[in-house]
Amino acid sequence: MKFLIILLFFSISAHAAKKPSIWVYNETTDNIIIGNDVNSARPIASLTKLMTAIIAIGQNPSMGQQLKLSRVTKSRLPLTHYSREDLFSAMLIRSDNAAAETLAANYPGGRKAFIKAMNTKATALGMTQTRFNDPSGLSSANISTAGEIGILLKEVAKYELITITSTKKQSLIDAHYGKKIRSIDINNTNRPVLIEFDNILISKTGFTNPAGWCVALLVQNKKQQYVIVILGEANKTQRLAQVENIMFNHILDRDIN
Repeated sequence: MKFLIILLFFSISAHAAKKPSIWVYNETTDNIIIGNDVNSARPIASLTKLMTAIIAIGQNPSMGQQLKLSRVTKSRLPLTHYSREDLFSAMLIRSDNAAAETLAANYPGGRKAFIKAMNTKATALGMTQTRFNDPSGLSSANISTAGEIGILLKEVAKYELITITSTKKQSLIDAHYGKKIRSIDINNTNRPVLIEFDNILISKTGFTNPAGWCVALLVQNKKQQYVIVILGEANKTQRLAQVENIMFNHILDRDIN
């Protein structure tokens, strides 16, 4: 037991010592604003769910189908049936892991085929350093770079359902119990940023101990679009401070030439 505690201590210390990867890029003008450790592959936690959403929509764009919540991982949602639309909300707004697993299990060929499709899509997008091992991001084997998450955001922007859902500050999910329906209020994991800034087009956060605190944003300002990706920030407070610094000092003060 003592040996395990020592290993955990060194693991946390090593993570804390590693600086975050930061990618801030003007998509409209093809201009790099900040590029810190952009090409280092590292765990991405729940940013994974952006790719999960793309594959799930590609497989079945219909949102009305009812699916029973997966038992593969824990969830704060009651174990019952949900529409695909509600599962997307749970996955992208509250970052529910069981919702992601449920959508993956519904894929033709099941979870294994779904993960293979995630990796095939990453390869097609040119995300050569990206690997997916599960649909939720709990696995530390889900890795990418800040720059390649920027590529993923550009692809996500093509899917209106993802852009609209990911930027909702909160939503209601309907849990079905036979003929009865219970509404569950969920808050966005990136709610402080969405409240502070009204020009976010895509939003997704992530956190695991190996990944640190992560966020991926697509932002619009004065008819220009910006990618913001932060991987491996030390804590939630510093992640928010980093986003605020980028927004106020590198994006909102910029004018069109």
